[in-house]
Amino acid sequence: MQPQVPAGGPRPSEPAGASPTTPEWAVGALDRLDGIIAKVRSATTERLVRIARIVVYGLLAAIMGLTALVLAVIAGVRALDRLIPGPVWSAYLPLGAIFSVAGAFLWSKKTPKPARR
Repeated sequence: MQPQVPAGGPRPSEPAGASPTTPEWAVGALDRLDGIIAKVRSATTERLVRIARIVVYGLLAAIMGLTALVLAVIAGVRALDRLIPGPVWSAYLPLGAIFSVAGAFLWSKKTPKPARR
């Protein structure tokens, strides 16, 4: 005996030949529900997790980079203080010159702001 199909053909939400009382119908419904949940999760939660990871790792990298830069400047001043005889300001002079030249170079590379009207 063939399964009875409702008038107008099978409903789009159920596979052909499955009725709400058969186990195949429950499995199919759960598969569709699982697919919908996966789509919603990929559209919302996974994107937010990716953005949160970018923010956290970016901040961590920036903090570590800034710490490394500060420690490198301190090490440079101490090394120059040992190499150059005299008071400590004689070590600050070459580092100040290096930073001034680097700042002037970066200042020359900046783009001007558009004029306001």
